[in-house]
Amino acid sequence: MSWRKPALRRVGRVALLLGVATAAVGGMILGAGAARASIGKDPGTVQLNPANGPTSSTPTWSTTTACAAGFQGSAVFREVHSDGTTTNTISPTVNGTTAPFSGTLQASIAQIQSAGGIPNGGTQELVVICFSGPSLTGTSDPEMDLFINYSADGSTYSTNTFQPLSTTTTLTGSPDPATVGQTVTLTATETAADGTHPAGSVQFQAGGSTIGAPVAVNASGVASTTTTFAAAGTQSLSAVFTPTNTTSFFSSTSTATETVQPLGSNSGSEPLAVSVPASGSFTLTVAPGTVTLTVSGSGATGALNPITVADTRNTTPGWSVSGQAADFTGSGTAAGGSIPGNQLGWAPASASLGTGVTLGGTVAPGSPGLGTTAAVLASAHAGSGSGTSALGANLTLAIPAAAAAGSYTSSLTVTAVTSLP
Repeated sequence: MSWRKPALRRVGRVALLLGVATAAVGGMILGAGAARASIGKDPGTVQLNPANGPTSSTPTWSTTTACAAGFQGSAVFREVHSDGTTTNTISPTVNGTTAPFSGTLQASIAQIQSAGGIPNGGTQELVVICFSGPSLTGTSDPEMDLFINYSADGSTYSTNTFQPLSTTTTLTGSPDPATVGQTVTLTATETAADGTHPAGSVQFQAGGSTIGAPVAVNASGVASTTTTFAAAGTQSLSAVFTPTNTTSFFSSTSTATETVQPLGSNSGSEPLAVSVPASGSFTLTVAPGTVTLTVSGSGATGALNPITVADTRNTTPGWSVSGQAADFTGSGTAAGGSIPGNQLGWAPASASLGTGVTLGGTVAPGSPGLGTTAAVLASAHAGSGSGTSALGANLTLAIPAAAAAGSYTSSLTVTAVTSLP
């Protein structure tokens, strides 16, 4: 599919036309690094001092780099909620961020954990948001970030430069139902989001009471134990997986119930199974028409035609949409001239986003720009992305001083990848 229109007219010093072009599926894959950061673009460039300790402490923070060019008016440190919002400010405003800067948190680590609704054993992102103007005015850009890992009992914390992978634990009891006093085998199986089985242990519980000591998982992520029940009824079971490497993996919990029947009762069971087929579809639609950039001084601005992503798949593998600009080619009085595609930048925007979808970061014109390397417009990791996302972007072109007057045309290739880790 392609949406292109030829150059039509001249505006001011130079007429610039950007044809939105080519919607192709499967043409680009995000690297593993992109799957580890939720909000900030520079993981590890902000630090807490001390980097670990009791959650009752209030450490200082510092960056190892300045805010990006164009966003050096002011900055603030914020905690990130699980839905990607950054409403809670945890540091005073810092004005003037042309060099590395620092500050003191306004709350203890425990208070930050509570405000973000992060459970014990979980991980929370903190991000430095830079602004183009002083006192948090103008355009914002989330840049430096780090992740805080909370201990299982919530008493201590440690920091990490990337977001750990999630894990999933399943728990079963056999036989089910069982009779009073009968030995029941509890089996837990854990799997990380990347399909591996990280080392760790499982603490089994029945009715809120622990069953023995934690049991180490084997190479297949399986741990098991046995128990008996002294009274008939429905027993509540749980299995809490704690990874050995808490900086790389999240813990996870599974619950189940066990039916315990009185002695002398007879019962039987029949196994049931069902296979739910994959359904739904993924579509990328780019509205037709040429985007005409309006010149003002040494630059030109415009907005992309609407881009719609609709994901109704019940497999929720995630997705990513990116864009890359070709060089602008001159015609008429500008024949033979060109403007590099890297002179074009964008600020992704959206009227509505699907479940778990996040916008890509702002790309400034010139460096790196949209010419040499494709930039992410929006993405959703595995387990999210369903629904309809209405995407767009505000475009900015930096016109070289040596550009000849005349009409120029280019195209922006919009590419969708239908899955992400």
